Amino acid sequence: MKKLNWALIAILLLAAGLYFFQLGTPSVWDNDEGQLMGSSLEMVGSGEYLTPHLNSAVYFHKPPLFAWLTALVFKLFGCTEFWGRFWFAAFGIMGVYLTYLFARELYNERAGLLSALIVSTSPLYVVLSKMALVDIGLTFFITASLYFFYLGYKDPQNKKWFYFMYLMMSLGTMTKGPLGIIIPGLSIGLFLLVEKKLSLVREMVVARGLMLYLLIASPWFVIETVREGSFFLKVIFGQFLFSIYMSPMQQHPGPIYYYLFVIILGLIPWSGLFVSAVFRRPHLLVLSLFLVMLAVFSTASTKVPGYFLPAFPAMAIITGSFIDRIFKGGNKLEYYLGLIFPVAFLSLAVWGVSITSIPAEYARAAVYLETLMLIALAGFFLAFLFSFIKIQPAWTVGGWAAAIIVFFIGLIGWLLPYAEDFKYTRDLSIGLNGMERVCYYKTWLPPSLVFYLNRQKYPTVTREIFDERALNGFLNQPASACYTSQDEEKKIKTRHKIILSKAGFTVIKR
Repeated sequence: MKKLNWALIAILLLAAGLYFFQLGTPSVWDNDEGQLMGSSLEMVGSGEYLTPHLNSAVYFHKPPLFAWLTALVFKLFGCTEFWGRFWFAAFGIMGVYLTYLFARELYNERAGLLSALIVSTSPLYVVLSKMALVDIGLTFFITASLYFFYLGYKDPQNKKWFYFMYLMMSLGTMTKGPLGIIIPGLSIGLFLLVEKKLSLVREMVVARGLMLYLLIASPWFVIETVREGSFFLKVIFGQFLFSIYMSPMQQHPGPIYYYLFVIILGLIPWSGLFVSAVFRRPHLLVLSLFLVMLAVFSTASTKVPGYFLPAFPAMAIITGSFIDRIFKGGNKLEYYLGLIFPVAFLSLAVWGVSITSIPAEYARAAVYLETLMLIALAGFFLAFLFSFIKIQPAWTVGGWAAAIIVFFIGLIGWLLPYAEDFKYTRDLSIGLNGMERVCYYKTWLPPSLVFYLNRQKYPTVTREIFDERALNGFLNQPASACYTSQDEEKKIKTRHKIILSKAGFTVIKR
């Protein structure tokens, strides 16, 4: 009987605790969470699972794999925030386990455990495992593609590993489009080129593998092209793939060095050690993935932290293998420099928050955040001191992990509930409950409001109205209400009364 790996079980339970803790408590975040949950709910309500819809309009923001998965749990267990985020927390945990397997295959058991711990406690990975954003799914499938490639690379006669690689690429494509094959394909190509082993391509069953890939990934794209024609192609490929390189989408610009800050903040407290590790000859395959991600997304005009998440398991493996070498008696200087970094960075962050002039409505949040950062800083500093008293990396690794866990428990249980004061769609939807007709006037329509309205009564189609005369006619109809901003409501001369207001928005009726 195989002995249980209690260290791995502890790490996976830690990840599960972090990712599922109060998973369903926050209301839906806009935009992407609302879009995915809203389109999944409309699949359940309408019975149309092939073509996604949002507010009863065709919606092609992303391929539908995770909308299908979310619709499944909505159908089985109800359309709640918890089940809307369930698959993303689950894939986050599976990604931690996959990181362990990959690092163990590349290095050894201890490197695998360290890598799993690092990725499971990295702030960006934790946050995106608690939100209904498909980046965590894409991260899993890209990492799995490279893992199965490496197994085939080590044993090229066993073709099943390459077939699994193509399967993961196809599922990645059904998650976020061609990036599911482009990113792992470029990473594998760079690895083979530098290793001077391009001849391995002949062993990778490319023709049959691509047939498998197309068999899984292409039917939905073909069907929607036939159904919707050039509109579908323009949206799915033009607007949401190539356009991110041409101009910033949805007001997400950033300089070419944007993702360096994502690495520092998203990987803290491990980012200082990662910087040391990346220059210490890490395994070329994970380094290739990191470099491809950095090149592909740094040159894009649209910059979003979540775009870089697929690099995080590779970064965790690079860092975990570096700490493993320290365990074996490696150079301690770079290790201590890495330990200093989170202490210095958080000290500066706490000082920055303390001297910043915060608007009164956010003052309490600033106090909460500063308190949590001080707690994390104390944990990092104590771990740094213990590394001198007892020179074993285990003290630092354990201390950092404990500090980041306490920080996130405080953030989730203390700060996020306060953020609900500034989110309004769940509360305003109550004011619209029972209405036969709903419109929005001279403002935007949050996808989360579409989700909450359809959860109360499906279908609730919210139409846009631009002028007051049309608004007057709309409100004259029975069981009609309008959603607008409080600023616009003050300008409305048509007779109306306010049903409910929150965070700068309001619901009115005749």
